[in-house]
Amino acid sequence: MSGRARPRDQFHLTERELETVALAADGLTLHSIARRLTVTYGAVQSRLKFARLKSGVPRTTALVHSVYASKQLPLPATEQPVPLSADQMQVLGYLSEGLTAADMRARVSWPEYRLRDAYADLLAALDATDRPAYAIKRAWAMGHLGQEQQPT
Repeated sequence: MSGRARPRDQFHLTERELETVALAADGLTLHSIARRLTVTYGAVQSRLKFARLKSGVPRTTALVHSVYASKQLPLPATEQPVPLSADQMQVLGYLSEGLTAADMRARVSWPEYRLRDAYADLLAALDATDRPAYAIKRAWAMGHLGQEQQPT
């Protein structure tokens, strides 16, 4: 498990893709992004899909992490870090890799409630309830994630 992005060696996202990823990182829903950019919901889905394909990552959380790691988006403003438990850091690493809750369950030997609680507590600590891509942005801002950092 690693908090490092594993983007393809080199990938380049278009300006429109980066604009869409930035709004996803801000925690906007696909419908909200579509309204903000005055495009269709399908256009937002397509931009994120092609950005994930170009970067070689499976989910938008991993895409946000990869785009920050590849410096295609400016890093978020530094924030005072909130303390995270070892379980929360492990879940954060999994999120940054693009794992789903089901994928995480397959990787840990914890009881299901422990994973569920660590995931929920992580999102709450990062003020990102129901917005995991925003949790990645906040983790970068707080120094919990970075190019060379690995959650413990």
